[in-house]
Amino acid sequence: MDVKTKIITQFVRDLSFENPNGPGSFKSGAERPIINANVDVKAQNRKDTNIYEVELNIHVNAAHVEKSLYIIDLKYIGIFEIENLTDDVKEAYLLVECPRQLFPFARRIIYDLHTDGALPPLMLDPVNFAELYKKKTGNN
Repeated sequence: MDVKTKIITQFVRDLSFENPNGPGSFKSGAERPIINANVDVKAQNRKDTNIYEVELNIHVNAAHVEKSLYIIDLKYIGIFEIENLTDDVKEAYLLVECPRQLFPFARRIIYDLHTDGALPPLMLDPVNFAELYKKKTGNN
């Protein structure tokens, strides 16, 4: 049987943006800051139904010479209705396929927040959720 997925809704559960220096963080001629992005995924079933909540957590920070320039924390949620999801593929499907569908929307939120904060545009690199899942489960 084929797994059938439908996104019921997606939304921002929590968003934090600390940008104390605004555009002053990126002075012309200054050395480029180090930008780190970390991604994590969680999933849970909604009361023994075929409805699943997938939480995509993205943390972005920039530092210059050990001084923090800005921090972005985003919890982006997708509520999925998934049919024919068997136990042998459930965890991998929820932690790989579902966040893969959510990531472009979360990346756009971070991009807009970054530019609305008077910072240069930031396009996060695509995430290999299969590799992230392997690292999380220790199946290298």
